[in-house]
Amino acid sequence: MTRLTHKARIAFAGLLGLVLFAAGWAVASQPPKKAYVLVQVDVTNPAQYQEYAKLSPGIVAKFGGRYLARAGRTVTLEGPPARARVVVLEFPSFERAEAFYNSPEYVAARKVRAGAGQAPFVLVEGTE
Repeated sequence: MTRLTHKARIAFAGLLGLVLFAAGWAVASQPPKKAYVLVQVDVTNPAQYQEYAKLSPGIVAKFGGRYLARAGRTVTLEGPPARARVVVLEFPSFERAEAFYNSPEYVAARKVRAGAGQAPFVLVEGTE
């Protein structure tokens, strides 16, 4: 077994450090995965819900989100019937979606929506 000289060990350690730095940088420079908020709404008070619907688009946009689907035509392909209104939002990252949902602006909008229907919200990270 060959012993490395002191200079060779220093060179090897430097090279190993460079490789680890480059690997960490490559992972850190990867863009975050997109995230999606999935909502199914049973509206029980359309007038009140309409007030909420006026508030939410600006808040969604502020956090880099956009509507992919918003109360368009639906059909349940499997399982229990979907609720009347289905909404799909896309955000640039899971963290931006959480920031949107927990923002003071959206907390206030949720208070406007309270009692206008039932709406489970699900946040899911995308594959890309």
